[in-house]
Amino acid sequence: MKRLFRTTALAALLLAALPSAQAATYSFSGMMDSGSLTGSSFFGNFSFDDLGLSGIGSEIRGLSSLSLRFAGQTYTLFDADAAPDVSYLDGAFLGLSYSASGIEPKVAFVAGHNDVSGAYLAYTKNGLDGAGTVIYAAVPEPESYAMFLAGLGLMGLAALRRSKQA
Repeated sequence: MKRLFRTTALAALLLAALPSAQAATYSFSGMMDSGSLTGSSFFGNFSFDDLGLSGIGSEIRGLSSLSLRFAGQTYTLFDADAAPDVSYLDGAFLGLSYSASGIEPKVAFVAGHNDVSGAYLAYTKNGLDGAGTVIYAAVPEPESYAMFLAGLGLMGLAALRRSKQA
């Protein structure tokens, strides 16, 4: 039993020592507040390289992937009018900047100015404009799940050991 505990503890330490993937993944969702598509929902995710964020001033990172589902359409990086990116101000995430005018409805993500609460998705369909608030959520990296499972396993072993001693 001691050997199993030591092996599990060593494995957890090795997992903690692994370098992180250096990519951030976010999911997003929202509902249109105005325009002809009021009440329509949208959702998706994107990822980007987060190496070298200094936390000082304004910073921008290019995306490595993007998927948006809205009004029966799927939008990707390949549909973008210009290179999409994410913005930071003094280390705080502001949101996504992306536009696609080749698909109907035309969409544009606009990042917040001082914080993420000002971020929104705008669209144009049949000449009519509308917008909706975006809610972003960071997606945990696989290492986080591995550490969670290792900790859960250690707690289980400790409980098993206590029950055998009693």
